[in-house]
Amino acid sequence: MTDSLGALFANAGRRFHGNVAIVSQGRQRTFGEVVDRGWRLAHALRDRGVRPGQSVAAMLGNRVESLEVYVGLALGGFTAVHVNDRLTAAEVDYVLSDSGAVALVHTDGASPVAAALTTTAALAAWLAIDDAPPAGAESFDAALGAAAADPIEADVRPEDIALVGYTSGTTGFPKGVLVSHRAVTNCIKLVPYAYRFPLQGHAAFPGGWSFVSGLWGVIFPHFYTGGTVSFIPGATPDEWGRHMVENRSTFTLGLTPLIPGLMEALRLHPGALDTLQSVLHSGGPLPPELASDLVELIDDRLVETYGMTEVVGPITITNRSDWRGLGGARDIFASVGRPLPTSTMRVANPDGETVPDGEVGELVIEADTMFSGYHNQPEKTAAALRGDEYFTGDLGFRDEAGYFYLTGRAQDLIISGGANVYPAEVERVLVQMDEIVDASVFGLPDERWGEAVSAAVVLRTGAEVSADDVRAFARTQLAGYKKPVHVFFLAELPRNSGMKVMKHVLKEQLAGAVGTDTTEVMA
Repeated sequence: MTDSLGALFANAGRRFHGNVAIVSQGRQRTFGEVVDRGWRLAHALRDRGVRPGQSVAAMLGNRVESLEVYVGLALGGFTAVHVNDRLTAAEVDYVLSDSGAVALVHTDGASPVAAALTTTAALAAWLAIDDAPPAGAESFDAALGAAAADPIEADVRPEDIALVGYTSGTTGFPKGVLVSHRAVTNCIKLVPYAYRFPLQGHAAFPGGWSFVSGLWGVIFPHFYTGGTVSFIPGATPDEWGRHMVENRSTFTLGLTPLIPGLMEALRLHPGALDTLQSVLHSGGPLPPELASDLVELIDDRLVETYGMTEVVGPITITNRSDWRGLGGARDIFASVGRPLPTSTMRVANPDGETVPDGEVGELVIEADTMFSGYHNQPEKTAAALRGDEYFTGDLGFRDEAGYFYLTGRAQDLIISGGANVYPAEVERVLVQMDEIVDASVFGLPDERWGEAVSAAVVLRTGAEVSADDVRAFARTQLAGYKKPVHVFFLAELPRNSGMKVMKHVLKEQLAGAVGTDTTEVMA
């Protein structure tokens, strides 16, 4: 297991045995307890016929057991299939079926969705971290209590798949991103350097387990460095600030919608800055004016970065001196920084050729943390991975000092509150509504969420539905963050000569209607 994710966890459990690794909902686990229970999970799954290398789905909320699950899957040599706990039963069924998962572990908050799945009957193991597991599921605690805790060998190689993270696909179906042990361990060792984690630090983490990037971007790197991750989802600014002061936090994360709240937390509790070493911004572009205000408040603690699931971690980063204007960036508050030493980024024209500095093109990346392709989608893998480079579909440019700037997303990806939403996935659901004959989904600017999911729909002749009806229908098949915030009813969608919807026209025409009486109904 040398250089595997399991070996990394086992070593941390030994080196930081008595330290607190995780705090959530008033409970905590030490490193030693997490690894001990991880071994028990590995044995429990093997006892139920799950073999090393097979896929196990994990649909987890903010509980201390969630860390035990990922540690146990790595120790046992299983492939962890990350399932966002905000997905609907239909979405989860697709992920389980597509990934070939033979087992499922989930927390209590996901039990209603798990109980509605159609794929559980075929699973070798179904474990629920729940005092009252759904019918057909076993108690996670009971299974671990009856299992052995001694280490077991797992023959894991660097290119074996450690994790599968599903991202919404432009075809309307999610894509499974294959993440090798090589990629994820490289990322875990890179992040403390990139994000300036101290040894045995403390993370005040307002996020959770819903998005796979939080695993290798915050949770696993803190485990590697002996740090404590304290989950504080939904904390008020006062609670957030007080928590950082009381726990002498060294790190916190500010998703774009949370930045104003974080700034208020630090104004209420300025003592948090005595120990806070870095504040990571994530979840979509940060308006330059807000970035400037944040730096004025926290000085050079801000860490701006650019990354994506396919490249498993950060690609670019800002340095402390950047915020003092010492790096020569054209506009540091609009930039995502420069490439880390583990990556190379260039800007390419449609022919794949590098363009001059200042010219906008597609961002193309080569990195030590590159994913291994899309699960069972060789054509999409070949389109995105060309040689050692990943063609991101994101648009941007490089300035004369080597700093990069994002200007758009070629594939119309919507980033709302840090969550990726692909329009095609939402469109696929909307046109299933009997009253809708055509639909186009796009993002519109939103002060709180960065972008708001917006839908222009065309109704069948004589049909009558409200915007709330459309949202309610979408919510039956999509996670809440994917449902349209704004719904516009149009007589027809603007299309070009190739019959493709011109989304730029929709954005131009409808952006001004947000917040007016015509937000939901247009002629």
